[in-house]
Amino acid sequence: MKSAVLVAGLLTYDSGKTWFSVGLAKSISKRGYSVGVFKPIAGHNLWSQFRSFLYSIENGILVGEDVAKYSSTLGLTEFHIMNPIDVLLSPPNPVSYITIGNIGEYLADLEDQFKQMVLARYSNCLTGTTKHYIFRENVSRAPPQIQRLLERFASRVSAEEVELQEFIKLLRSAEVESNLEECRRRICTHSDVVIIESFNDAITPYLRLLNSVSAVIVVMPTAIAIYTDIKRLKEVVIENVSRFGEAGLKTSRVVANLPPERVLYLKPRSSEIEADEAFDEVTNALRL
Repeated sequence: MKSAVLVAGLLTYDSGKTWFSVGLAKSISKRGYSVGVFKPIAGHNLWSQFRSFLYSIENGILVGEDVAKYSSTLGLTEFHIMNPIDVLLSPPNPVSYITIGNIGEYLADLEDQFKQMVLARYSNCLTGTTKHYIFRENVSRAPPQIQRLLERFASRVSAEEVELQEFIKLLRSAEVESNLEECRRRICTHSDVVIIESFNDAITPYLRLLNSVSAVIVVMPTAIAIYTDIKRLKEVVIENVSRFGEAGLKTSRVVANLPPERVLYLKPRSSEIEADEAFDEVTNALRL
């Protein structure tokens, strides 16, 4: 039996997607099923998640905090397949703003992910290649101690210097979607159940993915919402995208227009692997 569940977050940050997904994976594996994890696109912050940057240095490949957690708790090691696209952010240098009395612009730039993207990795499951990229215009805005770290890591992984817009154009290409599907297919080949984690507050990393899941779980602090009518959910997403463009992929727009079939409370847990009755409900929804 092959099954896939998509885990999306209601909030841009700290919805608890990875925390929930690790617990769900452990719960499903206890039933005797092999579990794979797929996080197509990941982003992490060098300053607030420095441990994952050290993990990247140790492994010689850019890896985010969530993927590192999957690796350490579930024993998954094929980073390039589990997470084909990873983006590293760094906050801009606050001193350069303070010296010109423009703290307002600094705060605004902290809300703009595109102005903080400094490094990226793109792993291609179709060709078996992995490439790292450095965005030097944004690197030049980082504090000096951060710039040195970035340049050393970029040298180690032979990162190619490209314009940020060139990389964004790549992310929006049909080639990337085909590559993500190939990575997903490889994980599915060796797994009974695949847990797919979306990014930020997007209901899905890419629209085509909804054709391959049997349930969508929306995670938020203290609760989850369950959708199993994927056909109807996809119709709502398509309608939202037609009206709002990429903003139509926001999970909040879907929840606002399509009430979930079930909403369950989550109990507080001190560990990712601690049991929760909600995991059993999701497993039942997958008909395992």
